[in-house]
Amino acid sequence: MTLDVFQLRESVVSEYRDYVESFVQVLDPRIDAYVRCRLSGGTLWPDAVLQLNPAFEMADTLGKLAVDGVLMPETARFFGEGMRLYRHQREAVDLGLRGESYVVTTGTGSGKSLTYLVPIYDAIIRSAPARHSVRALLIFPMNALINSQLDALREFRDRNYPESPVRFDRYTGQEREEDRQRILHDPPHILLTNYVMAEYIMVRPSERSLLTTATRDLRTLVMDELHFYRGRQGADVAMLARRLQERAGRDLQAVATSATIVTGGSRKERREAVARLASGFFGLDMSAANVVEETLRRVAQVPVPGGAAELRASVEAGPPAPEPEDVCRHPLTAWMEEAFGLSSEDGRLVRHAPETFDAVKKRLSKESGFPPERCEGQLQGVLEAGNRARSEEGQSVLAFRLHQWLSSGSSVHATLQDPGAREFTMEGQYKIDEDRVLFPLAFCRECGQEYYLVSRVREHGVERLLPRSPTVGAPEEDIEGEGGFFALDVGELWQGDDDELPELWFNERRSGRVIKDTYSRYRPVKRTAEADGSLADHGGPGVPGWFQPRPFLFCLRCRAVHDTRQNDYRKLSSLSQTGRSTA
Repeated sequence: MTLDVFQLRESVVSEYRDYVESFVQVLDPRIDAYVRCRLSGGTLWPDAVLQLNPAFEMADTLGKLAVDGVLMPETARFFGEGMRLYRHQREAVDLGLRGESYVVTTGTGSGKSLTYLVPIYDAIIRSAPARHSVRALLIFPMNALINSQLDALREFRDRNYPESPVRFDRYTGQEREEDRQRILHDPPHILLTNYVMAEYIMVRPSERSLLTTATRDLRTLVMDELHFYRGRQGADVAMLARRLQERAGRDLQAVATSATIVTGGSRKERREAVARLASGFFGLDMSAANVVEETLRRVAQVPVPGGAAELRASVEAGPPAPEPEDVCRHPLTAWMEEAFGLSSEDGRLVRHAPETFDAVKKRLSKESGFPPERCEGQLQGVLEAGNRARSEEGQSVLAFRLHQWLSSGSSVHATLQDPGAREFTMEGQYKIDEDRVLFPLAFCRECGQEYYLVSRVREHGVERLLPRSPTVGAPEEDIEGEGGFFALDVGELWQGDDDELPELWFNERRSGRVIKDTYSRYRPVKRTAEADGSLADHGGPGVPGWFQPRPFLFCLRCRAVHDTRQNDYRKLSSLSQTGRSTA
């Protein structure tokens, strides 16, 4: 049964909306209406983004390359003689076979791992594989990537070449002691590790033997996901690459892969920028000619419909059958590739910037004259047929992705004004205008009473409220001045009667009840606040309200009582915090 990704998207968004609305209780009708309006408008779940997975230009099979003498027969056997390389994979393999350093900057699903595994395996086969020493060191930013790559290598071996003389293994913190000792005493040809363990290999006395065998015959150093290494961490890993080469006593063949490193500028400028980055990272001179980019091709075998009449006929034709030829010859396939699949740059096809599905639907509606609802159905039909149709290589003829972002939300921010006049936003800006400051709001989980999240400070002898972090329960060090809450004195709020304060706040004495010292500082204080945050004693200009120091111990409306040991998040809700379980 084929998964309907569009229906799945609607289901996920609907369930997430129900989830968000279940914990956001807002008492004030104007704030509640504003929140509901923003939620209905998709603030937390923007329109899904549609992206076609491009088709790549094909090159020869590994079996053909072996017959032509480009690769060793053992290499073709290990990976599969029938495996057909993409053109960009072939370009990278040729660079690798020549021993040159290179960077592969191709998108997800473009087979980046084969661009270095194939030439590495081939080089080992050609250079005494019976001698057990590390020839290639593959460094990954995460163990999950190591495990995935190791599983892929094992699958190649078990399926195609069980007696393969080329050995590979991982060296991370996951291994048992006996596995570590085995690798130390009998190292593999291809060693997969992360940058932390690579550093340990360099400095730990217990890894001294592995360091020797890992650098004695080391030929290739691979950095997967190069974009991961930034800032100080990037500098540390770049120094690690230099120290490995210094230990080896020679410049290594450096290979880096990344889906995205540099954006913007022309293709020539991007390749030059990538080459400079890789040169600086590895401490080598790398040519822009050795930056390998993906080579794309069109799926559609018919021209793009020219004009409204042809486009209307394309929509009226209905979706194609889920067969390769039917999908490739459908005019809407050509229209979609042109609209949001492929662009042209310097005579070369490149990926089109993603578009929201809603925008694509409206564009087809405008150009064809059909209602958006009909266009939506036709687009979905073509996409689903293309996803089900399979090419000779077993891949979807027209694969696509539907990206849906679910935001944990931004707090509602409000001005300090009368309830009927204050303005709201969820953009997180500091001011509406020069005189009106915006403060984040949180809501009592019991009754929905709103509280401004504030910090009380004294500037030039004047008390003032400043907005504090919209994160309910933010650490004390993140708060300037005295953090607390401010509630407008509207409706049935607490009016200063100590008899309505929580019983546990008091000590009973002969002279009467007295607030305990531990709670006296939490007694709400009445103040008047102006729109710029200035505070005055009750009766001054502005709006009257109550200031309560944090933590939140007492709701002024429903009188809910809380413990000092509880985090404020358990007492107050905010759209910016939907809980740890939020996907």
